[in-house]
Amino acid sequence: MAIAFSALDRQLTRDIRQLHDYLWDPTWNGHESKLQTSLVKGARSLDTFLHAGGRLRKNAESLAKPWNRERQGSSLFELLDDAVGLTAATELVRTGKYREAVMRAQAVVESTSIGVCSDAGHFEIVEEWEARKIDFHTYTGRMAAVLESKLIPQATQFRRVLNAVHNFGSEWDGSASKDEQRLAARSAVENGAWCVSRSVGIRTLLGTPPKVSEKDFGVILNLIVNRL
Repeated sequence: MAIAFSALDRQLTRDIRQLHDYLWDPTWNGHESKLQTSLVKGARSLDTFLHAGGRLRKNAESLAKPWNRERQGSSLFELLDDAVGLTAATELVRTGKYREAVMRAQAVVESTSIGVCSDAGHFEIVEEWEARKIDFHTYTGRMAAVLESKLIPQATQFRRVLNAVHNFGSEWDGSASKDEQRLAARSAVENGAWCVSRSVGIRTLLGTPPKVSEKDFGVILNLIVNRL
């Protein structure tokens, strides 16, 4: 990864982890105003890096002000986690670190699936997977069944693509040629972006749309994928 982005990735990833704990860990006792300032600063830097024309920055600023759990919910976390994770993956592809790229894409789709499952009202499925009581394929199968019961279109396709990205990471073939590894990494990143995009549509149909519009999310995702 380029030095400038590598530093941004490290800082923003640390801040996103802190944001995760702030939102969902009642024992978190960090400094809220410092976290808010650092997240907004990171979003601005990522917006500049992606040449996003303020689209990412403005959404992040809107979600971070006023600052409280109820205001941004999971939307700020998802916007920044998806954007920095997939951007990092593209940078890793560009520098020939294909397995690392796939792992970043895998992390994005796993997080995306959790958001969908939660909004579908079945977080217990997530808890079973996180406790390793079921494997990822069983987990996504149950999630797809829930979505189909709610008449959500493309639920099975969503599951298949989630599994494909996950499999690239969990079953990585280091013996493959560099060309084949590059194609696998590109596929994981592009399919990861599709999963994020589809999740926005699914959650909108579930009646719990992210606070970032489908249009803005789509523009940001395309800017990231076009870096490949």
